[in-house]
Amino acid sequence: MPELPEVEVYRRRLARALRARIDAVGVQTPRILQGVSAREFSARLIGARLTSARRHGKRLYAALDRGGWLALHFGLTGDLALYRDGEPEPPYARVVLDLDDGRRIAYINRRMIGRIGLVPDMAADVRAKKLGPDALDRRLSPDVFRRALAGRRGAIKAVLMDQEVVAGIGNEYSDEILFQAGLHPATPAAALDARALGRLYRHMRKVLTQAVAAGADHARFPKRFLIPNRRAGAPCPRCGGTVTRLHIGGRTGYFCETCQSKPGSERDRGN
Repeated sequence: MPELPEVEVYRRRLARALRARIDAVGVQTPRILQGVSAREFSARLIGARLTSARRHGKRLYAALDRGGWLALHFGLTGDLALYRDGEPEPPYARVVLDLDDGRRIAYINRRMIGRIGLVPDMAADVRAKKLGPDALDRRLSPDVFRRALAGRRGAIKAVLMDQEVVAGIGNEYSDEILFQAGLHPATPAAALDARALGRLYRHMRKVLTQAVAAGADHARFPKRFLIPNRRAGAPCPRCGGTVTRLHIGGRTGYFCETCQSKPGSERDRGN
């Protein structure tokens, strides 16, 4: 599933198409649209220009020069392509925008879990979706982070993936953040003291920043990242032990039993 780093890559890709005029709109799969018909969607976009590209968590927005925003959510298998007219159309392209400079923007979604639509205001849409602060927002200070987690029940992995707490982190990057912070995924969020929360915050920012810098390309991730070895039985990239699978909140996670102490263990209390 595209998470914050992937969507930030899409945002930067979309930003390269700013100020180009949309000359044509191809809605290949109308049911991918949210809250708007294919006819209205096309009418409102043709002749418009994208003036800015912004991201909040896993959601991508592009402002239109005539007002309103293009809103994109990528679900499990979404992607965004920017390519030249004449080049092959990407598979599973659901919406294609033809630009006046000979380029095309394709919203791709293989499994149709995700949507594209139009909203009057980005900030209002973020509030309506009840999204918490973006995980890389400069305004998300350590104190704000601690307050966001205060009183949250459940395992810390599930809390990190709760988009109402912090927006942008999903199954994959929650595993990486917890691995780097040395925290067991099943640790109750309420059991984390100020020191552990500070460590979690630092590694959250570091992991996401490094993943964005690597273009969300696993092959370019730091050698001690868990994600390239994120499968049961794989060697831990730090200690050489075995990566273990577990289920939390209906999701499958991966961790190292040696590097990530169990909740309440002596190592956990002394970390």
